[in-house]
Amino acid sequence: MKVIPISKENHSDWSYVGLSSYQHTKNDAIVPILMAEIDRIISTNPIIFIQNDEKLGLYSLQGLLPNMNLMINNQGRWTQNYIPARYRSLPFVLATDSNKKNTDEKVLCYVEDLNCVAKSVDKKSTKIFNSNEDLSEDMKRVFEFLKSIEQNELVTQKALLAIKEANIIEDWSLSIKLSDGERTMKGLKKINIEKLKSLSGNILENLNATGGLDICFANILSLNNIENLKHILISKTQSIQKKRETSENKSLRDLTLEKQSKEKKEEMDNLVKNLLLED
Repeated sequence: MKVIPISKENHSDWSYVGLSSYQHTKNDAIVPILMAEIDRIISTNPIIFIQNDEKLGLYSLQGLLPNMNLMINNQGRWTQNYIPARYRSLPFVLATDSNKKNTDEKVLCYVEDLNCVAKSVDKKSTKIFNSNEDLSEDMKRVFEFLKSIEQNELVTQKALLAIKEANIIEDWSLSIKLSDGERTMKGLKKINIEKLKSLSGNILENLNATGGLDICFANILSLNNIENLKHILISKTQSIQKKRETSENKSLRDLTLEKQSKEKKEEMDNLVKNLLLED
């Protein structure tokens, strides 16, 4: 997705609207989460780890198959009580400005592909800047929310580093049997409970001080939510199957009506021919 930095020069009279759909997340089987979100996610989704290069990441598992987000319906509406912060902040993000070299400073940006920010918006919208060319009050709240995400990301990364250094992570392959065969999600990781139990006092103290221990317990306890995802997947599959059967039944009915109509037309044609012959 294309990210555009916001500036007074380019967007002083621009407006934005909130997301009307989460359809853009339909392929997100996982989403990055923060330590601050654990309490909201632990009761609904498995909390898992993924390691990219040397960096350990914290994620919420949203599907049992690659490229499938079970948290939205066919219309793109979120069906669960809690929406992860990474999605709620959209269409806005904090990102580095590619036009400014030699700096890692993040600036306020918007995601162009989501079509929520424009100079002219048809729906009821909110201004990005006020008449004094300062961020509007609503935009200030969005900006503060984005900064809180960035701040908690630093706390989360510190906790994850402690977990990684404790060497208690193990691979976790998730397999599910479907009518057309078995599918597996790879690259997922979880806490090795036995290794966690055998840690020394100093390492446990460090885990507890950084919040890493909370994440460990959240991972262990949340894995039971696999059953929740299975129920959602089964429900969606049954719904699709029912619609398919309804469509097939409708098609058979249409074919029958078409056949009857054709037979009636042939009958009328024959009747007309017979009348003509009688004349």
